[in-house]
Amino acid sequence: MKKFKKEILSILMTIGILTFSACSSSDDVDYTPPIITPSDHPNDVYIRENMLDKYGAAIRWRWDDRFLQKGQLASAIDEDLVIPVTQLIEDLWIQPFIVLSDDSEAFIKRLIPKEIIYIGSYIYNDDGARLAGFADGGTRVSLLNLNALDMSDRMWIEEQLITMHHEFNHIVHQNHGIPSGFNTVSSNGYLGQGWNNGVSLSDAIIRGMVSAYGTSNEYEDFSELVSRFLVQDEETFNSLYLIDSDCSIFADEVFCTDLNYGRELIRQKLQMVKDFYLENFNINLNDLRDTIQSRMPI
Repeated sequence: MKKFKKEILSILMTIGILTFSACSSSDDVDYTPPIITPSDHPNDVYIRENMLDKYGAAIRWRWDDRFLQKGQLASAIDEDLVIPVTQLIEDLWIQPFIVLSDDSEAFIKRLIPKEIIYIGSYIYNDDGARLAGFADGGTRVSLLNLNALDMSDRMWIEEQLITMHHEFNHIVHQNHGIPSGFNTVSSNGYLGQGWNNGVSLSDAIIRGMVSAYGTSNEYEDFSELVSRFLVQDEETFNSLYLIDSDCSIFADEVFCTDLNYGRELIRQKLQMVKDFYLENFNINLNDLRDTIQSRMPI
């Protein structure tokens, strides 16, 4: 039992590290899409044939200083990684919607972001904070840390897919709202701050959220819940967020009881999200998750 408790706490710490680098949404970046001259570069040909023509999504991989705000630092994606990253996006993010059903195919094609930015490193703010990805105005998504591409690294793959699904669900709620009553289930747990708010993962769970970033507001909560449900390993997700702990093995039973109370809030909201997707878009999130997981390389 003690070994089990240590393993769970170890998972909490590991996932907490990933959460610290969570994606960020912003409507304040002064950026307009550049005018792109058609190119015969192999990267551009592949992108044009496999993303722009098929889904209407433009990929920006050449460096543009307008990708960053004042005081931020980052580096460009390695040229030879552009096609592998694009393949990952199509295979693990877009295609699960395509193969699931006609309704889910229409859903992803209608709401897919019009522009996806590739950046090789994380973005570092001048205060030392690190971003792993962000979206702007529901039309542009930036993926970061792409030079670390490693298809044998489950954590790296999850980081990219969580970013994509998180930002995509901002587009979903901007067009269709969030489930009725979702914002009231754990309304006392929202802090109204950004992702770098110093909240630990265990504290977030107690508040009824699946990450520190989810404690910002109901929209980040919604996006974090959907993205992590779909992308994280099912056993890990369930053990962290859905299955109550046996408080008899915890030295601090009050802490354990608080965790279990937060999990009940998460279970309520997850059911709301599943009903929302099924009733509005005829998408079964359990089936979508299973499709994504079956395509994961590891």
